[in-house]
Amino acid sequence: MRPPPAIWAPGSQVLGYTVERQLGQGGFGTVYLARCEGQSCALKLLHLKRVGERAEREVSILTRLRHPNVVGILGHGYWPVAEPQFAVIAMEYVAGRQLDTWADEENPTGRQAARVALDVARALAAAHADGVVHRDVKEANVMVRTADGLAKLVDFGIGDYEGARSLTQDILPPGTPDYRSPEAWRFLRSHRDVPDARFTAGPSDDLWALGLVFYRLLTARFPFDGPDANTLTEAILSSAPTPPHEVNERVPSALSAVCMRLLEKTPEARTSSAQAVCASLEEALRGADPTWDVPLCEAYDEGSATTEGDGDSFEKWRHRPRHRPRRGKRAAPEKRPAPRDNVDPDAVAEAPPQVTTVRVLPRLARPPRAWAVLALTVVLFVMGAVLARWTPRVSRPEPTRQEVAPSGKSPQAGLAAAPTGPEAIAAAVALPATLQEVSATVTTQTIDSPPLQLPSKPTKKGMSVMARAVSTAAACTALACPGPQVRPVPPPEPCPVGSVKAMEKLEIDIGDKNDAVFVVARPKVISVREGPTQLILAGPWGDMPSNTVLSGRLLVRERVYGRLTWATTPKGDSFPVCMEVFAEEGERGMAREPGDDSSSSARIFTTARVKAVSEFE
Repeated sequence: MRPPPAIWAPGSQVLGYTVERQLGQGGFGTVYLARCEGQSCALKLLHLKRVGERAEREVSILTRLRHPNVVGILGHGYWPVAEPQFAVIAMEYVAGRQLDTWADEENPTGRQAARVALDVARALAAAHADGVVHRDVKEANVMVRTADGLAKLVDFGIGDYEGARSLTQDILPPGTPDYRSPEAWRFLRSHRDVPDARFTAGPSDDLWALGLVFYRLLTARFPFDGPDANTLTEAILSSAPTPPHEVNERVPSALSAVCMRLLEKTPEARTSSAQAVCASLEEALRGADPTWDVPLCEAYDEGSATTEGDGDSFEKWRHRPRHRPRRGKRAAPEKRPAPRDNVDPDAVAEAPPQVTTVRVLPRLARPPRAWAVLALTVVLFVMGAVLARWTPRVSRPEPTRQEVAPSGKSPQAGLAAAPTGPEAIAAAVALPATLQEVSATVTTQTIDSPPLQLPSKPTKKGMSVMARAVSTAAACTALACPGPQVRPVPPPEPCPVGSVKAMEKLEIDIGDKNDAVFVVARPKVISVREGPTQLILAGPWGDMPSNTVLSGRLLVRERVYGRLTWATTPKGDSFPVCMEVFAEEGERGMAREPGDDSSSSARIFTTARVKAVSEFE
């Protein structure tokens, strides 16, 4: 099974670096912003069992490539030092945005787009000159620095170089399918049944991918499309893309020509080298005129706002390639008060704020008398005492506790393999995922085994849980329990990058639920702690098979909330997800069973439901 990316908490000390926050995560590892002796860096954490020799290969590639448009390496090592389970690569921190985000937010001009493409071409020229092929050129692997707009090529994790040993047994090398070259797809079709057939990606594959990136940068569209993977592949193999300057009339014809030469169907017809691409872009920039300084797309401003059904609707842009799409900052929607029944909305909006139609009777406006307050207090006290006596099995609320941040010790290596969202929570790192009452090992069944059968849940003593809630509420009302006694629900949190799209590809709709278990055994009550956790899918869900391991973290509050951000199938495929844990009864979070009122641990039942969400509420 492929483990999920690792997690470090802000403030963790790793090989002399202090972790500040998470920058991103993927199938091979996690990247953090860290600091050492005042210098910021990007700390890449790779699970050795997951990546094998790729970590050493990436270090080797970055060490030999020293170029201003290639992310630089600062150092590398293994962690923990005593029993290494992770490779750590310290790289130059590029303070900026991914290319797609930068383009969407900045709405670049033709001149800016040409300069970014030139930076990437220069990076590829340096790599190819040293015998290195990136093999995963795409927007997510290009960072545009905020300070000066310089673009840097990052993530050589699946790169290759002359003389390197093959690390996979697949026909095609690792890479992003949408960016594969036509020659790669032709090789796959013609060698599908040939034993030991291997396609070797070369510089021309990187150039094809650069052409796709450049096309999207100029037009905000992908040059090929199709309702399914086979149709898309056929379009890549046989369909000629519409030239960028015909899709978007603001694209300079010289840049359109450079892009189209990169998208030729065969390496022989394609631009011969990255150095030749640099020369073409440099020549085009020398002939630039003022039209190159006009933003390539329409801006999202107040004057260009649209409504559904008008002539400039999104559907029109999507289906008519000659119409420019939009980029840039979105205008904040105008907030207007909700209209009341039978009231003109404009009249409501213009009404003076001090006018009101609600009259308050004078007797209701007076403060309550002191004797009424005393009587109410006595009544509530008696109710609390009676209810507490009626439920003698329920323990009284513990005195107020103060939550304490964990110590600065490094998290255990075995627990570092749990994913997280954009920000790691300090308390969710150094604690074990589950402390089971009965010693057991949670394993994933083999691919050939039948789907996991979810046992029927035995009758729970639901009355004890209800009684505890009633008595606690009554006691707190009577005794005026302090506020911190009730821990608030976890704050909202965005989903991991790419998780919603990954679930869509798996045909898992937002709002859908499926059964899962914490422990593959007879349903029972187990002890858990706040921190990393795993659940096992108890049946197929869309295209996600049974026994898929869902990883994330638990947050212990008045209920136990679970946020799952990574999935690993029995075959070892890994991808981000965004799922919340629900009790079988339908409520978000797991009910706490009697026996543990701690602020960092709880007892819960082993069976649950997981729900696909677009954000953590």
